[in-house]
Amino acid sequence: MNGSSLSAAMQLAHPNTMKQRLIAGEVVSAMSIRYSRGIEIVGYAKASGMDGVLVDLEHSSIDLDQCMQYTLAALAHGITPVVRVPSLACSFVGRVLDGGAQAVIIPHVKTAKDALESARAAKFSPDGERSAIGGLAALQYGNFSTIDANKAVNANVMVIVMIETLEALENLEAIAQVPHVDVLLIGTNDLTACYGIPGQHDDERITDAYRRVIEVCRKTGKGLGIGGLYARKDLIEKFIDMADGIGRFIMCGSDQDYVLEGARRTAGWLNGFNQ
Repeated sequence: MNGSSLSAAMQLAHPNTMKQRLIAGEVVSAMSIRYSRGIEIVGYAKASGMDGVLVDLEHSSIDLDQCMQYTLAALAHGITPVVRVPSLACSFVGRVLDGGAQAVIIPHVKTAKDALESARAAKFSPDGERSAIGGLAALQYGNFSTIDANKAVNANVMVIVMIETLEALENLEAIAQVPHVDVLLIGTNDLTACYGIPGQHDDERITDAYRRVIEVCRKTGKGLGIGGLYARKDLIEKFIDMADGIGRFIMCGSDQDYVLEGARRTAGWLNGFNQ
Protein backbone atom coordinates (compact mmCIF):
# COMPACT_ATOMS: atom_id res chain seq x y z
CA MET A 1 0.00 0.00 0.00
CA ASN A 2 1.31 3.42 -0.95
CA GLY A 3 1.23 5.52 2.21
CA SER A 4 1.16 8.80 0.33
CA SER A 5 -1.78 7.58 -1.79
CA LEU A 6 -3.75 6.59 1.31
CA SER A 7 -2.97 9.93 2.92
CA ALA A 8 -4.22 11.72 -0.20
CA ALA A 9 -7.43 9.69 -0.20
CA MET A 10 -8.05 10.43 3.48
CA GLN A 11 -7.47 14.14 2.91
CA LEU A 12 -9.78 14.30 -0.10
CA ALA A 13 -12.57 12.30 1.56
CA HIS A 14 -15.46 14.36 2.85
CA PRO A 15 -15.05 14.21 6.66
CA ASN A 16 -17.98 12.79 8.58
CA THR A 17 -18.03 15.51 11.23
CA MET A 18 -21.04 13.97 12.93
CA LYS A 19 -19.18 10.70 13.45
CA GLN A 20 -16.14 12.56 14.76
CA ARG A 21 -18.23 14.48 17.28
CA LEU A 22 -20.04 11.36 18.45
CA ILE A 23 -16.71 9.66 19.08
CA ALA A 24 -15.76 12.75 21.12
CA GLY A 25 -18.86 12.27 23.30
CA GLU A 26 -20.83 15.25 21.99
CA VAL A 27 -24.51 15.76 21.17
CA VAL A 28 -25.32 15.97 17.45
CA SER A 29 -28.53 16.84 15.62
CA ALA A 30 -30.20 15.89 12.35
CA MET A 31 -33.39 17.22 10.79
CA SER A 32 -35.49 14.66 8.94
CA ILE A 33 -36.53 15.33 5.35
CA ARG A 34 -39.83 13.72 4.38
CA TYR A 35 -41.96 16.16 2.42
CA SER A 36 -39.73 18.85 0.92
CA ARG A 37 -38.81 18.22 -2.70
CA GLY A 38 -36.20 20.93 -3.24
CA ILE A 39 -32.58 20.76 -2.14
CA GLU A 40 -32.93 24.20 -0.54
CA ILE A 41 -34.11 22.40 2.61
CA VAL A 42 -30.54 21.16 3.11
CA GLY A 43 -29.24 24.72 3.10
CA TYR A 44 -31.91 25.70 5.61
CA ALA A 45 -30.77 22.87 7.89
CA LYS A 46 -27.18 24.08 7.61
CA ALA A 47 -28.18 27.70 8.30
CA SER A 48 -30.18 26.63 11.36
CA GLY A 49 -27.13 25.00 12.94
CA MET A 50 -28.09 21.36 12.42
CA ASP A 51 -25.21 18.91 12.18
CA GLY A 52 -26.86 16.91 9.42
CA VAL A 53 -29.97 16.02 7.50
CA LEU A 54 -31.75 12.69 7.73
CA VAL A 55 -33.38 11.63 4.47
CA ASP A 56 -36.20 9.36 5.61
CA LEU A 57 -36.90 6.65 3.05
CA GLU A 58 -38.89 4.61 5.57
CA HIS A 59 -41.58 7.21 6.24
CA SER A 60 -41.82 9.12 2.96
CA SER A 61 -42.30 8.70 -0.78
CA ILE A 62 -38.80 10.03 -1.57
CA ASP A 63 -37.09 7.94 -4.24
CA LEU A 64 -33.39 7.19 -4.62
CA ASP A 65 -32.81 9.89 -7.22
CA GLN A 66 -34.25 12.60 -4.95
CA CYS A 67 -32.36 11.11 -2.00
CA MET A 68 -29.10 11.56 -3.89
CA GLN A 69 -29.86 15.23 -4.52
CA TYR A 70 -30.16 15.78 -0.76
CA THR A 71 -27.06 13.80 0.15
CA LEU A 72 -24.87 15.55 -2.42
CA ALA A 73 -26.21 18.93 -1.29
CA ALA A 74 -25.34 18.05 2.31
CA LEU A 75 -21.78 17.18 1.34
CA ALA A 76 -21.51 20.50 -0.49
CA HIS A 77 -22.81 22.37 2.57
CA GLY A 78 -20.42 20.56 4.91
CA ILE A 79 -23.04 18.79 7.01
CA THR A 80 -23.52 15.04 7.38
CA PRO A 81 -26.00 13.29 5.06
CA VAL A 82 -27.82 10.51 6.92
CA VAL A 83 -30.31 8.18 5.23
CA ARG A 84 -32.81 5.92 6.94
CA VAL A 85 -33.35 3.03 4.53
CA PRO A 86 -36.93 1.76 4.14
CA SER A 87 -36.46 -1.68 5.67
CA LEU A 88 -34.05 -4.14 7.23
CA ALA A 89 -33.24 -5.53 3.77
CA CYS A 90 -29.69 -4.50 2.88
CA SER A 91 -30.35 -3.84 -0.82
CA PHE A 92 -30.70 -0.08 -0.26
CA VAL A 93 -27.63 0.38 1.92
CA GLY A 94 -24.92 0.37 -0.72
CA ARG A 95 -27.02 2.41 -3.14
CA VAL A 96 -27.62 5.32 -0.76
CA LEU A 97 -23.94 5.29 0.23
CA ASP A 98 -22.93 5.30 -3.45
CA GLY A 99 -25.19 8.35 -3.76
CA GLY A 100 -23.28 10.31 -1.14
CA ALA A 101 -24.72 9.30 2.23
CA GLN A 102 -22.20 9.16 5.08
CA ALA A 103 -24.46 7.41 7.56
CA VAL A 104 -27.21 4.83 7.25
CA ILE A 105 -29.98 4.12 9.72
CA ILE A 106 -31.22 0.53 9.64
CA PRO A 107 -34.75 0.07 11.05
CA HIS A 108 -36.21 -3.04 12.65
CA VAL A 109 -32.91 -4.58 13.76
CA LYS A 110 -33.78 -7.38 16.18
CA THR A 111 -30.72 -9.61 16.38
CA ALA A 112 -26.94 -9.50 16.19
CA LYS A 113 -27.24 -11.22 12.80
CA ASP A 114 -29.41 -8.35 11.54
CA ALA A 115 -26.87 -5.83 12.80
CA LEU A 116 -23.92 -7.72 11.33
CA GLU A 117 -25.50 -8.00 7.88
CA SER A 118 -26.33 -4.29 7.97
CA ALA A 119 -22.83 -3.25 9.00
CA ARG A 120 -21.18 -5.46 6.40
CA ALA A 121 -23.47 -4.06 3.68
CA ALA A 122 -22.24 -0.56 4.58
CA LYS A 123 -18.50 -1.26 4.54
CA PHE A 124 -16.13 -2.06 1.71
CA SER A 125 -13.68 -4.97 1.99
CA PRO A 126 -11.98 -5.95 4.23
CA ASP A 127 -14.49 -4.62 6.79
CA GLY A 128 -17.59 -5.67 4.89
CA GLU A 129 -19.21 -6.80 1.67
CA ARG A 130 -20.28 -3.53 0.03
CA SER A 131 -19.95 -3.87 -3.72
CA ALA A 132 -16.88 -2.07 -5.10
CA ILE A 133 -17.38 1.08 -7.17
CA GLY A 134 -15.11 3.90 -8.33
CA GLY A 135 -15.66 7.62 -8.77
CA LEU A 136 -17.42 8.14 -5.46
CA ALA A 137 -18.78 11.47 -4.29
CA ALA A 138 -17.41 10.57 -0.85
CA LEU A 139 -13.90 10.95 -2.32
CA GLN A 140 -14.80 13.97 -4.46
CA TYR A 141 -14.49 11.69 -7.50
CA GLY A 142 -10.79 11.19 -6.94
CA ASN A 143 -8.96 8.24 -8.50
CA PHE A 144 -7.28 5.98 -5.95
CA SER A 145 -6.37 2.33 -5.60
CA THR A 146 -9.22 0.16 -4.40
CA ILE A 147 -7.44 -0.54 -1.12
CA ASP A 148 -6.87 3.14 -0.34
CA ALA A 149 -10.34 4.21 -1.49
CA ASN A 150 -11.99 1.52 0.62
CA LYS A 151 -10.10 2.52 3.74
CA ALA A 152 -10.81 6.24 3.30
CA VAL A 153 -14.52 5.72 2.63
CA ASN A 154 -15.00 3.16 5.41
CA ALA A 155 -13.48 5.56 7.94
CA ASN A 156 -16.24 8.08 7.23
CA VAL A 157 -19.25 5.75 7.04
CA MET A 158 -21.43 5.51 10.12
CA VAL A 159 -23.84 2.64 10.82
CA ILE A 160 -26.84 3.34 13.05
CA VAL A 161 -29.11 0.45 14.04
CA MET A 162 -32.56 1.00 15.47
CA ILE A 163 -33.61 -0.56 18.76
CA GLU A 164 -37.39 -0.42 18.57
CA THR A 165 -38.73 -3.84 19.56
CA LEU A 166 -38.76 -6.04 22.64
CA GLU A 167 -36.72 -8.63 20.76
CA ALA A 168 -34.02 -6.05 20.07
CA LEU A 169 -33.90 -5.20 23.77
CA GLU A 170 -33.51 -8.88 24.60
CA ASN A 171 -30.57 -9.11 22.19
CA LEU A 172 -29.15 -5.72 23.08
CA GLU A 173 -25.71 -6.77 24.30
CA ALA A 174 -25.11 -9.04 21.32
CA ILE A 175 -26.19 -6.31 18.89
CA ALA A 176 -23.86 -3.81 20.56
CA GLN A 177 -20.90 -6.17 20.19
CA VAL A 178 -21.18 -6.20 16.39
CA PRO A 179 -18.12 -4.54 14.79
CA HIS A 180 -18.67 -1.33 12.83
CA VAL A 181 -22.03 -0.54 14.42
CA ASP A 182 -21.60 3.02 15.67
CA VAL A 183 -24.92 4.05 17.23
CA LEU A 184 -27.85 2.30 18.92
CA LEU A 185 -30.87 4.44 18.05
CA ILE A 186 -33.99 3.97 20.14
CA GLY A 187 -37.18 4.22 18.10
CA THR A 188 -39.27 5.43 21.01
CA ASN A 189 -42.65 5.45 19.29
CA ASP A 190 -42.41 1.90 17.97
CA LEU A 191 -41.07 0.75 21.31
CA THR A 192 -44.12 2.11 23.15
CA ALA A 193 -46.30 0.27 20.65
CA CYS A 194 -44.44 -2.98 21.30
CA TYR A 195 -45.11 -2.55 25.02
CA GLY A 196 -48.80 -2.03 24.25
CA ILE A 197 -48.67 1.59 25.43
CA PRO A 198 -48.52 3.56 22.17
CA GLY A 199 -47.43 7.14 22.69
CA GLN A 200 -46.92 6.80 26.45
CA HIS A 201 -43.35 8.05 26.46
CA ASP A 202 -43.36 8.76 30.21
CA ASP A 203 -43.92 5.11 31.10
CA GLU A 204 -41.21 3.71 33.35
CA ARG A 205 -40.59 0.87 30.89
CA ILE A 206 -39.40 3.39 28.32
CA THR A 207 -37.08 5.06 30.81
CA ASP A 208 -35.78 1.63 31.76
CA ALA A 209 -35.17 0.79 28.10
CA TYR A 210 -33.13 3.96 27.73
CA ARG A 211 -31.25 3.13 30.91
CA ARG A 212 -30.37 -0.32 29.57
CA VAL A 213 -29.27 0.94 26.16
CA ILE A 214 -27.16 3.70 27.72
CA GLU A 215 -25.44 1.18 29.99
CA VAL A 216 -24.60 -1.04 27.02
CA CYS A 217 -23.39 1.96 25.01
CA ARG A 218 -21.01 2.87 27.83
CA LYS A 219 -19.62 -0.67 27.97
CA THR A 220 -19.16 -1.07 24.22
CA GLY A 221 -18.22 2.44 23.13
CA LYS A 222 -21.33 2.93 21.00
CA GLY A 223 -23.24 6.17 20.64
CA LEU A 224 -26.83 6.57 21.83
CA GLY A 225 -29.54 7.63 19.39
CA ILE A 226 -32.78 9.29 20.51
CA GLY A 227 -35.69 9.15 18.08
CA GLY A 228 -39.39 9.90 18.09
CA LEU A 229 -39.35 12.49 20.87
CA TYR A 230 -39.23 15.82 19.04
CA ALA A 231 -42.45 16.95 20.75
CA ARG A 232 -41.05 15.98 24.17
CA LYS A 233 -37.99 18.12 24.63
CA ASP A 234 -38.16 17.46 28.37
CA LEU A 235 -37.56 13.76 27.75
CA ILE A 236 -34.84 14.44 25.18
CA GLU A 237 -33.05 16.53 27.79
CA LYS A 238 -33.57 13.82 30.41
CA PHE A 239 -32.06 11.09 28.24
CA ILE A 240 -29.22 13.34 27.05
CA ASP A 241 -28.32 13.93 30.71
CA MET A 242 -28.59 10.21 31.53
CA ALA A 243 -26.08 9.49 28.74
CA ASP A 244 -23.62 12.20 29.74
CA GLY A 245 -20.15 11.57 28.37
CA ILE A 246 -21.10 9.34 25.44
CA GLY A 247 -21.96 10.41 21.91
CA ARG A 248 -25.65 11.25 21.48
CA PHE A 249 -27.43 11.41 18.12
CA ILE A 250 -30.75 13.27 18.21
CA MET A 251 -33.46 13.03 15.57
CA CYS A 252 -34.74 16.60 15.71
CA GLY A 253 -38.11 16.55 13.99
CA SER A 254 -38.93 16.80 10.32
CA ASP A 255 -39.29 19.49 7.69
CA GLN A 256 -43.06 19.26 8.19
CA ASP A 257 -42.68 19.80 11.95
CA TYR A 258 -40.72 23.01 11.47
CA VAL A 259 -42.98 24.47 8.78
CA LEU A 260 -46.14 23.77 10.78
CA GLU A 261 -44.59 24.98 14.03
CA GLY A 262 -43.56 28.30 12.53
CA ALA A 263 -46.80 28.78 10.60
CA ARG A 264 -49.00 27.98 13.60
CA ARG A 265 -47.05 30.35 15.80
CA THR A 266 -47.46 33.23 13.34
CA ALA A 267 -51.10 32.44 12.54
CA GLY A 268 -51.92 32.21 16.24
CA TRP A 269 -50.34 35.59 16.88
CA LEU A 270 -52.26 37.27 14.04
CA ASN A 271 -55.53 35.52 14.84
CA GLY A 272 -55.20 36.86 18.36
CA PHE A 273 -56.04 40.33 17.06
CA ASN A 274 -59.53 39.06 16.20
CA GLN A 275 -60.36 37.89 19.71
